[in-house]
Parts: sequence; structure tokens; C-alpha cells
Amino acid sequence: MTDACILPPKKPPAGSRLVAWGLALVCLVATATAHGLELKLSRTLKALPAATDTRAPSAPSASRPTVAGPGSAQASGATAARPASLAPAAPERELPLGVGDQITISVFGQPDLSAEVTVGESGAIMVPLIGTISVLDRSAGELEQLIASRLQEGGYLKNPGVSVQIRQLRSQLVSVMGEVQRPGRYPIQGRMTVLDALASAGGLTPRADRTILLLRKPEIGKIGQETAQEIPILLDDPTGRTRGQLDVALTHNDVVFVGLQKLFYVHGEVRRPGAYPVEPGMNIMKALALSGGVTERGSVRRIKVHRMDASKMLQEIRVDPSFALQPDDVVHVDERLF
Repeated sequence: MTDACILPPKKPPAGSRLVAWGLALVCLVATATAHGLELKLSRTLKALPAATDTRAPSAPSASRPTVAGPGSAQASGATAARPASLAPAAPERELPLGVGDQITISVFGQPDLSAEVTVGESGAIMVPLIGTISVLDRSAGELEQLIASRLQEGGYLKNPGVSVQIRQLRSQLVSVMGEVQRPGRYPIQGRMTVLDALASAGGLTPRADRTILLLRKPEIGKIGQETAQEIPILLDDPTGRTRGQLDVALTHNDVVFVGLQKLFYVHGEVRRPGAYPVEPGMNIMKALALSGGVTERGSVRRIKVHRMDASKMLQEIRVDPSFALQPDDVVHVDERLF
């Protein structure tokens, strides 16, 4: 660019000397600017590889939680604690097979070896190529492992995939008795609770008691359980302490018994004499409220309760409004004296 500039003549006219020197100055400035831009561009081009190199090592920064430090330690601790709280609960114990159960055996890729069988009276089933296998007190998972090992040991298949599905579990039964719509024995399908058993029986009748009894036979060989257990479950428990027992898993030969509703009786000078259910915390004041209250001729100071004692003798008790009532109590409200 300096070669392109024309130097002023040695003896220019007086009027054009300033113009010539001005053009020369402009050329010098343009030349300096061009050199500066070229230098800046070369420095930028040289800096580009360095920027690329510094950017490449930064890729592992995606694994930031592995970097040591107080902040990363807290983050990794929180991350490790979260899966523990979301860990699934332990699976329920598989029910053992018994006489009358219907199961389906499937061998993957071998439809000829699949079969639907029923456990006979001897507690055994017939499996193709293997023969008779005893399945009593074995779970479905244990039976899968047993069939797979027999097929592999016999040289029929290498690494066989066996699946055992329970179609109907007739050997595991619970009894639902008492004030239910359909009392009887019901098979345990998977995990059955007290609520599931009541639902299978059609629910409670209008005369059902609000306290359910779970009768459980003692386990054979377990110390401290020589007698059957009686577990009362209160449906209308205001504290909720016994409601969790409705979710108790039932086992073979459990009995869910729903008794007849316990009643007390009110007669005399009340507006609605009759029989009423004994609810938790029932007393004379609540009994009068249920029976419509005392009539104009009755007196709240002349109330007595007839109760049968342990020796089957009838007792007459003068009571106040806070007196607690029991099943089969008879409340009598006398007339006023004047």
C-alpha cells in the first residue's frame, strides 16, 4: 500500500502543497491501520487452536459429582440417599402349592413341554420328559428352578427358561363367617387382607357388629403359640390404632368372624323406645338422645338400668347421665312423682 502512494513533487505549486501533504498523511494512516488489522487478525488466528485445546478438556465436566470437594460431597450424599428412600418394599412371601391348585408350566421356545396341570391328592404333578414331581409346600419360583434343573441335568435343554403361573389356588383357603352377605370359604389369590375377605363375602349385613374377630390357628413348631389367636379389629375405632389390622395378610385356615351387633334397650318415658347398638363410649345421656329424649311425664332423675351379672342374676342399678352402658342393658325411665 505504501508503493501506491505518490510522493509530492519537489517543487509543487504553493496552493497544492498542503493538499499533497494531506493525501500523504491519509496514506500513512491507512497503511498503519491496515498493518494493525493484519496483526490483530494473525493474533486471533493463532489464538484459535489454543481456545480449541482448552475447550476439549472441559468435556469431562459432565461428571461433576465425581470431583472431590465439600459441595460435591454433599451433592453425592444427597444423590445416594434418594434411591434408598425410593427403594421398593420387600416382596411378599410366595404362597406354597397344595392339593387342588391349578398351575400353568411354560418352557420358552418349547411349546410341546408346556402344560396346564392340577396338583393331585398325592401332591405331585406330571411334567413332560421329566415325569412326576412333588410340589407340596413349594412356591411357584421354587418349582420353576426345579423343572429347569431337571431339564438341564437330563440333557434335554441347555439353559431352559421355565415359567410357572398359578391359575387357581384352591389349597389356600380362608373362612368368612357370621353377619356377611355370602359366608363361606374363599381361596387366597395373591395377597388377601381382612378387607379383601369381607369384600369377597359381599360385605356386612345391617345387623353386623362393628368389631371383627380374626381367628388364627397356631403355627406348628412355633414356641409360644400353642393356642389359637383371637385378634379383635374395631371398624369404628376413632383413634385408628386397630384400623391397620384390616390390612393384615391372611394365611391358610384363617377365620374372619363377624358377630351379631350388640344392643341395649330403652323403654319407659322416652319418645322412641326400642333397641339400639352399643357404640364406643355409650352412656345414659347418649342413650336418651338416640331414643328421642325424655317425655313430658318422664324424669331424668328416675332412671335405672337392669343388668345381668356373671351369676345370671338380674340387678337393678340407679344411674346418672354419665353411667356407661354394656351390651344387653335395659334402660328404664320412670315417670315424674308430681
